[in-house]
Amino acid sequence: MSDPSLALQAALFQKLSASLTVPVFDAVPMGTAYPYVTLDYEVSDNASPISGKKRENRLFYLSVWSDYQGQAEVKRINSEIASALDEIALPLSAGRAVSVRVLRTSTNREPDGVTYMGSVTLQIITQH
Repeated sequence: MSDPSLALQAALFQKLSASLTVPVFDAVPMGTAYPYVTLDYEVSDNASPISGKKRENRLFYLSVWSDYQGQAEVKRINSEIASALDEIALPLSAGRAVSVRVLRTSTNREPDGVTYMGSVTLQIITQH
């Protein structure tokens, strides 16, 4: 079975696009208005047993961008992401998502003093 990385990204994009009240992007078009969510990056570690199916432990990072005054909007969107993805069954077109968990959420004000960023870290175990 092929590597599930692209299938995972497509499934996350589809699930988030259907579940959130804001747009979701892999690549943000120039001039896009806030708020929105971006699929930022993924780190994969080999977690395969000595014998058996290939397994990876993946950390997938999402970012929330907002110019709303204060952190309320970012926190609301972080919560929407957690509700949509924590401990769900996520069907993939290649491989299998054994576990999907929201590992961490955070918020911070960007150095420009206007923009706020939220972060959501997903821990996803895939098998193929």
